[in-house]
Amino acid sequence: MLVEMELREIQIADDPTRHQVIVLAEKNGQRAFPIYIGFFEAMAMDQSVHGQKMPRPMTHDLIYNIFQGLGAELLEVWVDELRKETFFGKLVVRKENGERVLIDSRPSDALILAAKNNLSVFVEDKVLAEVCREDLSGESEV
Repeated sequence: MLVEMELREIQIADDPTRHQVIVLAEKNGQRAFPIYIGFFEAMAMDQSVHGQKMPRPMTHDLIYNIFQGLGAELLEVWVDELRKETFFGKLVVRKENGERVLIDSRPSDALILAAKNNLSVFVEDKVLAEVCREDLSGESEV
């Protein structure tokens, strides 16, 4: 089962060699968890969230433009697996003929595309169960 999430926080450290952190939170719930991403991905996500546009298309813009140019539509993004402390994701794309396809993606790249294009983000419930624990007060611990 997929659970709708929202980007709750972007933490950018001054040192680009350190991991940056984004926090995804359940849209209508209590669970939240961090994902560690690279500096450039965090900067691209932060620019997207704040509506900043670059004068030339960046890589994530190019990906979206390719979908549009081929008559495909990016519908939503998923974080659907956690293996050895690494998250895995998918882009959900509708082809011109209406067929839906899943395209393997790093969650950081998928989340940038979601932020840039106001798309829904979903996380597989089994992933949430692995990364979040409910304490007795009903609040999530990460």
